[in-house]
Amino acid sequence: MKQHHTYQLLLYILLTGIICFSTQAKNAFENPYVLVQNYTINDYHASCQNWDVYVSAEGTLYVANNSGLLEFDGNTWHLYQTKDQEALFQIGMRNDTLYSRGEKTNGFWLYNKEMIMEYTPISENLPDSIFHDFRQLQPFPVPDEIEKAGPQIYAGTNTYKFVSSSNGLFVTDSAGQVLHHLSMSNSLQDNMIHDICVQDIDQIWLALDNGITQVNINPPVSRLGTRSQIGKLEQVGSNEDFLYIKTNLGYFRKELGTQYSFTPISEKEALPHLDKQPSIITQPVENLFYEPEALGYFNKAQYIYPLPENMYWIVKGNEAALFQNEFNTTTQKCRILFDNYQMNLTTRSPHFFILNDSMYVVSAMQGTLLVDIRQIMKQNMQLTMPMFHSIRYSDSHGIHYLYPDTQEITLPHRFQEVNLFVSTTVFTPNHQFSYLLEGISTDWSEWQKDGKIAFSQLPEGTYTLHIRKYVTKGPFPEIMLQIKVLPAWYNTVWAYCIYVILIWIIIQLVLHYHLKKLKREELIQKQREEEQEQQRVEQMKNQMLETELQNKNNELTLQTSALVRRNKAIQTFLDELNQQKESLGDRYPNKLYNKLRALMEDALNDQEDWLLFDSYFNSAHQNFINRLQQKYPDLTPGDLRICCLLRMNLSTKEIASLLNISVRAVELRRYRLRKRLELNNDINLVEFLLKL
Repeated sequence: MKQHHTYQLLLYILLTGIICFSTQAKNAFENPYVLVQNYTINDYHASCQNWDVYVSAEGTLYVANNSGLLEFDGNTWHLYQTKDQEALFQIGMRNDTLYSRGEKTNGFWLYNKEMIMEYTPISENLPDSIFHDFRQLQPFPVPDEIEKAGPQIYAGTNTYKFVSSSNGLFVTDSAGQVLHHLSMSNSLQDNMIHDICVQDIDQIWLALDNGITQVNINPPVSRLGTRSQIGKLEQVGSNEDFLYIKTNLGYFRKELGTQYSFTPISEKEALPHLDKQPSIITQPVENLFYEPEALGYFNKAQYIYPLPENMYWIVKGNEAALFQNEFNTTTQKCRILFDNYQMNLTTRSPHFFILNDSMYVVSAMQGTLLVDIRQIMKQNMQLTMPMFHSIRYSDSHGIHYLYPDTQEITLPHRFQEVNLFVSTTVFTPNHQFSYLLEGISTDWSEWQKDGKIAFSQLPEGTYTLHIRKYVTKGPFPEIMLQIKVLPAWYNTVWAYCIYVILIWIIIQLVLHYHLKKLKREELIQKQREEEQEQQRVEQMKNQMLETELQNKNNELTLQTSALVRRNKAIQTFLDELNQQKESLGDRYPNKLYNKLRALMEDALNDQEDWLLFDSYFNSAHQNFINRLQQKYPDLTPGDLRICCLLRMNLSTKEIASLLNISVRAVELRRYRLRKRLELNNDINLVEFLLKL
């Protein structure tokens, strides 16, 4: 009897323990989903070892790294180094000034006008109160599980507590119950945590011995199971606190609100709880929605899933939006870009499965997701405008930084590339943005998280860069920047002024040249006319001279002809006289004969006739006798007379008659003349004299 009583007591204790354990287990795993984003050296391009992490009031993350100071604006990592490139171990902020403790020096960091952090070392020691060092916080009570792991850093909010150890991070609720243990075995890239920074109630940052990690607690999109474990989602159903699914690998069940993974179950157990697959609408949106234009980007939807209360999930690419047709209007309730949660929707339907009015199960390539649209719309209240963190461009002279807080930037004509870094801060849950360069493109770019926008060698002109940030509801916050690309130096206003001046100078030069040319042509024409007139006068003179010469030649010819005829006549009379004397003999008186003969011979040898001949000859033949005497001074008067008669082209008989000598004597004189002139036998004497 006593043994039976003991057995009942042990059974009671065992059942009580099981119930207590079940209750504790259930409470222990009723925890939110944790989204972990790991950043490696490939992301921030610095040393893997990080020592301290701090979030400023402006939403910028600063990390003390072995390579220097790391800055993260939600989209882009920037590394700033000291002069000696020393390692930094602690960072903190006071009065908008960031201080750091380094390997060799202490100092502070300030932004210059180009939003580049510049370091200034200081000699004095910095107080510990500047630095947000959670190792200095008073440790709070932790469960035995954490105590065994060797807690090192304590941090927390009113909702969650965070404790680091050599074996990763523990997340507990406010009562100390362990909700998550993050380590290399499940999500972290390193178990050694050097610092914890609590950004807000749901987000913390970890400085790891190998990398940097952001932990988002209870995001609106959580992963219930991985694709490798449960396969591709096909059908969903629920019953109280349990979720039932059908995949291409079978049937599974999971208790909602716990960390338990899906458990395989039989088809018989799952089918009563599974709903039908969601229907997909294929008709055009114009026939479905009151205001199709309100769909915007989703007007060309790939999948449309109808819901109760005239609501529809519309899927396009990796984005989904919830629309409602109500009161003849189409209203967008919210939208989700799954890139923000490192997820990708499956390329083939179905995608969305309804659980209740705010919870949906979604099929993704990474697994099965749970979407809470109330949380998504709540996140939209955390609205921050995008801004430019830094702007720089490069040309042949190097890299140049521009002031980012501006509405307009000006780039030189020969710039090679301009880089604009967009910041959305770490406070916003959505870091995706898109841009459009008006004047170059007409379509918005794809959503991107990388903050760098680059343009190469834009043509000269003015462009407007539109940048919009992704939000889950309402219009996208947008900023604009005017980009002005200067023209080449030869296409500027000053260049055109120079062109006008040069053109004016060229015109003046051309006019001057043409005027000068006209004057020169007029002068040439005048000179030509004067020359022509002079030539005409000369020609007239020459004609007159020729006429005069011809007249003189004619006179010379007449005189010579007359002289020849006279001499012939006298010679004829003399011959007749001689014949009469010879015929009559003494009967012809000698005195009369001699007197007549003397008179005739005197007439033949009259020198006055020759003087007159010489005068006519010199006028007609331009001082031929003088030239001949100058060239041949040995010529006798008789030789000169023979040359003159030969130049007149008189025959030997005519010359003999004029000279009152015989033909033989004329030929003899010609012979002697050729000798004195030193002429060869092949040279014609008359032609030679004519050329002189």
